Amino acid sequence: MRRVGAVLAILALATLVPVVPASAAASACAWPTEVGAQAANIALPDSNARYWVMPFQVRTGREITVTGAFPDTRYASFTVYDGFHGPFTSNGVFSSRPDFEIAPDPGSANPWQRPAVAGGAYTLHLRMTVAPGETNVLPLAPPDAEDGQTGYLVYRIYLPTGGTSSPVLLPTLTVTDGGRSRTLRPCERTVTVAGSHRIPQPALGRDLHFARSFGNDELFPNPDSGYLNAWVTPPGRDRVVVIRGKAARSPDEPHPHPWPGPGDDLRYWSLCTNLRSPFYPVVVNNLPDGSTDPGCRHDDVVALDTDGWYTFVLGTEAQRARIEAVPGVTFVPFSLAEPETRHLVLLRNMLPAPGFGPAVTHVPPDGRPGTAAAVMGDYYPRGHVCPLNRLVTCAG
Repeated sequence: MRRVGAVLAILALATLVPVVPASAAASACAWPTEVGAQAANIALPDSNARYWVMPFQVRTGREITVTGAFPDTRYASFTVYDGFHGPFTSNGVFSSRPDFEIAPDPGSANPWQRPAVAGGAYTLHLRMTVAPGETNVLPLAPPDAEDGQTGYLVYRIYLPTGGTSSPVLLPTLTVTDGGRSRTLRPCERTVTVAGSHRIPQPALGRDLHFARSFGNDELFPNPDSGYLNAWVTPPGRDRVVVIRGKAARSPDEPHPHPWPGPGDDLRYWSLCTNLRSPFYPVVVNNLPDGSTDPGCRHDDVVALDTDGWYTFVLGTEAQRARIEAVPGVTFVPFSLAEPETRHLVLLRNMLPAPGFGPAVTHVPPDGRPGTAAAVMGDYYPRGHVCPLNRLVTCAG
């Protein structure tokens, strides 16, 4: 039994919140809400990703057909969520499908299955009656769902080749009821903030103790990802936070390629700084030159030493030049707008390759740093506060 009032898991916050109220579930257009650093910046989004939410109502015999082209991105997925905002299994069929498990249309190719350029066509079907082994079929709702209940379809992409702000051609949605079909027009760009909806509160633990948070409920979690989190208080003008660990290997190609590739440990990983309010945004600093500095650093831009270890240094934008003058470190910003506010730091691991044991996804969600450290070994992030004038020594 899902205990809605007991939500504590940070997994719930690391993707999406119900930014679309149930009253909008009969939307006349497709993909009404976008979440991300450049859209509705809520619920700890990765600044290198974009997320779209499509609410719908459960109806007997209803089918939703999703047609699109494989995007030129590092990662893409579709997940169906029930009215409690969690994925589910119906008749042995799970309600999520990552890119490499999507079969292409006849005559097309999936670039995560075999070498091919992005752009091949695919078709997914969401319906109540599902059976194991069906191609590109996801359950529309749990078997015990009643007519009129709300469900959600979430489309995620990470690292589009053209840049996170590049235009995205969203999949087409066609709804079929009683043999009659209607294709939904694309919605205009919509950013609907959570408003009065209660967002779960992560536990306030000790600074710099990374753990996988616990809880029986998860709110729109990405089944392909795991998250370690730690609270960090900015230490002040003359000090910084140093976080070290061994880096997992991930694809360094700008386009999709068959997964997993030789030597790959994870599909994607990142470290992000986030604020608690309003609604857990990722840090996005507006700089004097008109540019922005988001609070996420992903695998491709992280500096590594000769042994494959990273050194993140969390500091202010005013400290950035001195930090980046130290070889081998990667600067991650605290918020310009909230320089003294406690930040939530998130390490994200996505899609571990078979056999890669130290992934966050293998850490039991018990809220204990010791558990995470035991599973991850050298890959566990360890942090401490360091005087800025001794950073060379701290980062060594």
